[in-house]
Amino acid sequence: MFAGFLNEVIEVLKYEKTTNNYGETINVLVKEYECRAKVIHASGSRAVINSEIQYPYQKTFVIRIHVPIHEDNLIRWDGKLYRVLSIDRDRNKQQTVVQTEIVNE
Repeated sequence: MFAGFLNEVIEVLKYEKTTNNYGETINVLVKEYECRAKVIHASGSRAVINSEIQYPYQKTFVIRIHVPIHEDNLIRWDGKLYRVLSIDRDRNKQQTVVQTEIVNE
């Protein structure tokens, strides 16, 4: 693992259920961890989804192996949210490779 490649700051987020002032149960994004990562562009395209033109693309984040990340987490980078698709931990290189796709909200 080369520390010089980890030049971007990302936030690992998760949804937590809370109750608002009206007694409704709502999901709120909570920052679970912040770390440095190497960001690699995986793919991108243009698609028509629900009669709307969208640009779904995927990024790969390479982080240190000790970062607590799970399949139900989200990653915030560059002001955008990314959904975790897969996690691959490489103990020899002491790194975790996380495949993600952008969340269109």
